[in-house]
Amino acid sequence: MFGHDSAARRTRRRVATVVGLLAILTIGLTACRGFFGQGPIAFLVFDVGGDTEVPVTVTFDLAGSNDPDGTIVSYELDVDDGTTYEGTDISVLIPHPYTEAGTYTAILTVTDNDGRIGMDLVTVVIGPAMITFASNRSGQYDIYRMKADGTDEGAVNVTDDDEFFPDLVRDTRNTIAYSAEDGQSWNLWTMSVTGSGLSPLTQQTASNQIQPSWSSGGQIVYASNAAQTPSTTTWELYIIDADGGAAEQLSEQSPSFAIAPACSPVNDDVAFVSDANSTGDSSLWILYDDGSAEEIFDPGAGERAGDASPIFTMASVDLKLPAGAGISRPSWSPDGTLIIASVSDSGQTDLWVIDPYGTYAELLEDYVDETYGVSGTDINTSDDEFCPYWLEDGTGIAFVSDRDGDYQIYRLTFVTADVEALTASGDSILPAATKP
Repeated sequence: MFGHDSAARRTRRRVATVVGLLAILTIGLTACRGFFGQGPIAFLVFDVGGDTEVPVTVTFDLAGSNDPDGTIVSYELDVDDGTTYEGTDISVLIPHPYTEAGTYTAILTVTDNDGRIGMDLVTVVIGPAMITFASNRSGQYDIYRMKADGTDEGAVNVTDDDEFFPDLVRDTRNTIAYSAEDGQSWNLWTMSVTGSGLSPLTQQTASNQIQPSWSSGGQIVYASNAAQTPSTTTWELYIIDADGGAAEQLSEQSPSFAIAPACSPVNDDVAFVSDANSTGDSSLWILYDDGSAEEIFDPGAGERAGDASPIFTMASVDLKLPAGAGISRPSWSPDGTLIIASVSDSGQTDLWVIDPYGTYAELLEDYVDETYGVSGTDINTSDDEFCPYWLEDGTGIAFVSDRDGDYQIYRLTFVTADVEALTASGDSILPAATKP
């Protein structure tokens, strides 16, 4: 009996010892997992959407990060401009706007459920804001590009013919639509910002297709006198796909004209210039996405709006613009709430800021004074100011003036009311830099 009890006790002791050892081993393995387990793997990629100029929104993707023997419980993304994002869900895309040019090192740190970390980094290069324009410094008008401060000017494409009215595709700003003459008429073309990939969109031989403006949907709205060829009075707005094809007429202003289209950056509305119902030579209109049109600003008897710039006769092939019309067109603010346009008043052309959906309209210098609390006597002068373009970063406006004897591009900085010349060679006109 004694021996039997002793054996049972020994068996129980062995079982208890084994269980204890297993428990100790389990605790030990858990405690030492950091020594024997694997850390998480951070994986960071980004997408600039084809755009590399400020302002640009870069989308960061963390979803490739993983933990081989556990789970990722948190992340931290430092985008190197003073902004850090933190969270727990690595599947969520993180869009971040960069507003200054530079080279940024974005660092992703992920932490797993064991407290171990993994890191990855990427280099994001954001270029400066650029202005695209036309200049005849090579003998004929060609398309040029420069930084928004006027430095690093360079030709995009130089030919023996004239090229006018550059406009950049929205979102990516990597493609330019423009008008080019072939000795007979003006047609629409596209090319990359490096001058490659030249592609004709229209091939009309007797009519002119000018003033292309990229829509938010990636199509191109333009003005043409194709409805009555040749014509200097019957101008309407048309829309065409960016790869060409059949064009569709948008406006119905005849017997009045419709020219100088400018597509809104936030919807399908198009600002344009027409002499319909105007008490003066022309007024500003809006073409809505339902096809209806409405006059939004009439400068008064004998005056012009929107296209109020010198009648351009320096092109080698006549643009055949309507009587009294120039080459200027309105420009939207980046948020689509305001329009800036050249307005002829008492024989002088100045820049005005206009609310396209209200009754607000005033001289640009008054707008800067009221909005930014600074005054600038060089904004609207006794010389002509026209061809305005609201810069994409919202800091100011580029425009054309002959205040120094020939046509050059100037920049107005809102917060200081300073006006500085950006170009000095030949005649430089038609600044553009589309990206809402």
